[in-house]
Amino acid sequence: MDIVFLGPACRPAAGSQADTAPRQLAQALRRRGHAVLFLERTAPGTQREESSAVATYLDLADLHARFHSRVRRADLMLVDADVPQVADVSRWATNTAGGLTVFWDRDTPRTLARHALREDPGCMSPELFAGYRLYLCSSGGPVPRQLEREWGVARARVFLPGVDVGHFAPGSGRTRWDLGHLGPLSAERRGLLTQWLLGAARGWAEGRFVLAGMLSAVDDAWPANVARHAAPSPREQAGFLGAQRFTLALSQAEHTPGANLFEAAACGAALICDPWTGLEDLFALGEEVMVARTERDVLRYLLAMPEADRHQLGMRARARVLAEHTVAHRAVQLEQYANEAEQGPPVDGSGALAELSLMGPG
Repeated sequence: MDIVFLGPACRPAAGSQADTAPRQLAQALRRRGHAVLFLERTAPGTQREESSAVATYLDLADLHARFHSRVRRADLMLVDADVPQVADVSRWATNTAGGLTVFWDRDTPRTLARHALREDPGCMSPELFAGYRLYLCSSGGPVPRQLEREWGVARARVFLPGVDVGHFAPGSGRTRWDLGHLGPLSAERRGLLTQWLLGAARGWAEGRFVLAGMLSAVDDAWPANVARHAAPSPREQAGFLGAQRFTLALSQAEHTPGANLFEAAACGAALICDPWTGLEDLFALGEEVMVARTERDVLRYLLAMPEADRHQLGMRARARVLAEHTVAHRAVQLEQYANEAEQGPPVDGSGALAELSLMGPG
């Protein structure tokens, strides 16, 4: 396919942009033989990146002037939810594209919350979502059906993050912490973080704990055995996760995995998860991840699980990710969704995936 991919804005930090999920997906699609032009908005005065694979634009007028014809003849137009001026860009994309139009929402709980609060008049509206022929969402369960029924989305499909296995693998460094958590984390899950990680730290004074990227989630009552750590860069995440005996992997919302679930599993981390609906479709509970319901469960895993069992837990989770949840699997999944959408309108209720599974293709 000839694909045009509108990604998030260029980031000023050198070396970080190549690690973003949109760029990784674009690279995976190219490896499958597709021609992918990845477009990013850049600030005036910055050096433009121009090639047959990546190009930048200044604003919507520049986007239209330089890439109108390419978008018109592309087989697939993919728009990331974090593209600047997403509402205006979506209106332009759906009116301009001659092929299949796809919206990739990597944070569907955020989208639903913004719509409920109507906090930003520049955000997407149901009418703009309905202009796309395929909506890729990060939440499973009843959410895709809700998007189709309430927002008029033609076809909503679950599309979870995929891991670039070249960047995430078990490390060989020393263990520094017994339990850690890497943000971001939704407000509704911060209570679990306070209860489980900080509660476990208070219950086990000899334990070593770490919290990264979510320092605003706690108050002044910070246990002395909990380290504060800046959010690691994408290239530092594997080392950070590998330095933990266990990783607390909390869901983002109902039916939605946390942002770093698959990365942590790919690093061979021993995961402790909250019991959200859909987790059982991604990992075997008790064999690939452990489920906690209270801070006592967390402490029990930390104190009672033999080291060999902990290591095997992490390795089984990594094997599941390599078999089903890499960015290469997501590229195949996008192909399947695109082929399905091109065949015509969905049958009744199929937009929620009849099996309501969060799993990608094996």
